[in-house]
Amino acid sequence: MNENTGSRVVQETIALTENKRISEGYFRMRAQCGTHYANAAAGQFVTLRLLDQKDPLLRRPFSIHQVTIGPNGTPEIEILYRVVGGFTSKLSRQPAGSRIDLLGPLGHGFTVAAHTRPAAVVAGGIGVAPLVFLVWQLNRAGMNPDLITVFLGGQSKNDILCRDRFEQMGVRTKTATEDGSLGFHGLVTAPLETWLKTADPAMIYACGPHGMLTAVGKIARTANIACELSIETLMACGLGVCMGCAVKTHDNSEGYQHVCKHGPVFDAAAIA
Repeated sequence: MNENTGSRVVQETIALTENKRISEGYFRMRAQCGTHYANAAAGQFVTLRLLDQKDPLLRRPFSIHQVTIGPNGTPEIEILYRVVGGFTSKLSRQPAGSRIDLLGPLGHGFTVAAHTRPAAVVAGGIGVAPLVFLVWQLNRAGMNPDLITVFLGGQSKNDILCRDRFEQMGVRTKTATEDGSLGFHGLVTAPLETWLKTADPAMIYACGPHGMLTAVGKIARTANIACELSIETLMACGLGVCMGCAVKTHDNSEGYQHVCKHGPVFDAAAIA
């Protein structure tokens, strides 16, 4: 059982219904999956393996981008990914109908609540992957979408993803690019800090590069705002067995917890 949701962890073979390029170097795949994904939490992840895969040897982790329930009651999972190496390059070339080995849902997700005060959702590049599912679950929990502001950051406009999906859910979006090609010219933490001057948020959620998460965590601590961070790291097993994805924390007797088992979502105050 998964300690975050009570859902089962299952290994299954799925058939892709879509594997589409959405921006230069970014793809979104979709496939029907087991009914246990109806209980998946935003922030949880899966591991994938191609059926004929010999290299890399290990499975690869990906955030759950979205889970929807089809008219026949069968869940459909979406994975948003960036082509960065051999595995994702092979994955991007898999056509609809291809079969892939899926294991999940895994890990500990975000705390979803119908906040009555604003919430900020901060994404850096492909860190947006679990945040579409998060906003969808916040809306489903009864949170007013007018209270949610999504901050999308990236190196260039090519790295600003899913803006249309957030706006379709009725939430506000603010963009920042380091090259100035879209929105604020600079880091995404700058418009976040400007927003915080007039907002009184109940929570900040964030996923993205380590440097961005460190900065967001510091901003939240300084302003005394609750904050949850989804940490991206290399994983070997994804099940808490190999102990390879340890992070230093304040709230564990041994000083470390493991991203795949205790995360990937952590309270920002707990991260050392």
